[in-house]
Amino acid sequence: MRDHLPARRQRSSRAGVQMTGEREGRIGPKEMIGRPLVVQGGRLIDGTGRPPINDAVIVIEEGRFKAVGRAGEVRAPADARVIDAKGLTVLPGFIDGHGHLEDFHGELYLHLGITTCVTIQIFQDGPWTLAQKRGTELGRIRGPRIWMSGRAIGGARVATDAPDGRTTRGNITVTTPDEARRAVRRKKELGCDVIKLNEFLPLELVKVVVEEAHRLGLPVTTHTMDAIGAARAGVDAIEHIWGVGTSSILYPPARERLHIDRLGGLIDQEIANSYYETENFGPIIDAMVEHGVAWTPTIAKWLRPLSPSAERFRRREREILENPKAKLPAAVRAVTDNAYDKLFKRYDRERLERAKIGYHKANEFIRRFVAAGGILKEGSDPPRGMAALLMHQALVMDVEAGVPPMTAIQAATLNVAKTFKKDEDYGSVEVGKVADLSIIEGDPLKDMWATQNVKMVVMDGKLIDIAFTGYKNPIPAFYSYQTLPMDLDIEPKSVTAGAGPITLKVRGEGIWPFHRVMLKREFGSLLNLNAVELPTKYVSKQELEAQIAPELIGEPGTYTVTVKAEGETLPESHRAHLIVGFGS
Repeated sequence: MRDHLPARRQRSSRAGVQMTGEREGRIGPKEMIGRPLVVQGGRLIDGTGRPPINDAVIVIEEGRFKAVGRAGEVRAPADARVIDAKGLTVLPGFIDGHGHLEDFHGELYLHLGITTCVTIQIFQDGPWTLAQKRGTELGRIRGPRIWMSGRAIGGARVATDAPDGRTTRGNITVTTPDEARRAVRRKKELGCDVIKLNEFLPLELVKVVVEEAHRLGLPVTTHTMDAIGAARAGVDAIEHIWGVGTSSILYPPARERLHIDRLGGLIDQEIANSYYETENFGPIIDAMVEHGVAWTPTIAKWLRPLSPSAERFRRREREILENPKAKLPAAVRAVTDNAYDKLFKRYDRERLERAKIGYHKANEFIRRFVAAGGILKEGSDPPRGMAALLMHQALVMDVEAGVPPMTAIQAATLNVAKTFKKDEDYGSVEVGKVADLSIIEGDPLKDMWATQNVKMVVMDGKLIDIAFTGYKNPIPAFYSYQTLPMDLDIEPKSVTAGAGPITLKVRGEGIWPFHRVMLKREFGSLLNLNAVELPTKYVSKQELEAQIAPELIGEPGTYTVTVKAEGETLPESHRAHLIVGFGS
């Protein structure tokens, strides 16, 4: 947050943005809150779908839009602070319609003009995200406004479910109408903004959840393998390309097998798209349009390497990843690069061609859905890429699929707010609404990639700092950005005190090159109580090698071995134990 702005004239660190004022001197925080803010001279695309307003004047008072119109129609208050946006495009603050918030995401969202994140949680039901939400509201945490779901409500494990699949992993399992209603009421009490369902909840319970949620004023979004049934049950939104694509496979056993194999890692999403039955898209689209169900494709996470804009995406990804002040964990680079490496380094010709077939089928559904009047909303859905940036990439891909640019803009602004019943206050630049703005360079109606070229952001009526600063979240997350191996096996399991150096083999499932082996002595001497990161070598997806220096095991005792991800503070794997015995 900028606590002080020169009152006379200030050129932002972002080119093209100027601040002007009425008098010399410094503006203190109280004056900033009390004085009106005016954004003038830019081209306004207000999010409603109406034609742009050239040379627009936007007056903001007490955090809300007071007046919006053309120069000459709207007069700036005499004591206003003025932002000269000439040559720039002014948009509503973007809303990420499907995020998974992490402790390092805050500056990334602000840097890319996203003022609100709808965060869909997986492994916990709200305490950490509630703390983040409250922290951003108070200005104590740098990041976007948060609309949260908590964990999904889902069905019980079924025979065809993948091991540790969604029916139990990180979901609230309900089996009766009373349990479903209680789960919804508990969400309301916690302060959740939206109810999320998984795809294994029976439709009769989906209806119960929807009725109770709507009674309490909460929207419902869902994963599904039956988009028509979910639409008729009254959900407000369906998530992901696979939700509608899997639904196009009419033979239930084939539909379920494809989905379970995808969850279990037996088939990649990039390949699964190729099995969708395009001749059955029509009834799905008709049902969703009839019932006003919004849809979030989130195809950028899987398919951006096949976009005509892929090289431009890569350049921007590298620019952010290589910014030393962004302070992104090593896992972000690994999963971002992996999307491209998978298709172009590990896929053979046949698999790559199948992925391309799936890409075209996904584009066909997007194009037909929007042409039929469907409500498109977009979101990042990390971690298979970079939070916030994935949303901008998705907008580009939507336009490439045939979506009108104005509709794509609404997919990341007003459509998200409407879907989650927040449009009275958010999603467009209209009098009375909360004053969130993303001011960009370029014209997104001609080139949608301009949306990520953010020069300035206004949030809650205040100009905010969008530069990377190396910010560290005061409340770190306790779960890992990318899956850690849970059960570890080590070799050797016992050594002699002072021996070495020792090569320790650490084995488990789901190992990445950014994983590091940690060693900690649990009992005995007070020395070496804190975990030490060992020099670690990546061997394979199932193995790491670490070097233990003799001085680290100089005394007998029980030592714990864990795996952590580089750059993450708290999350770690389950423990293995290394026994250090007495020498001769």
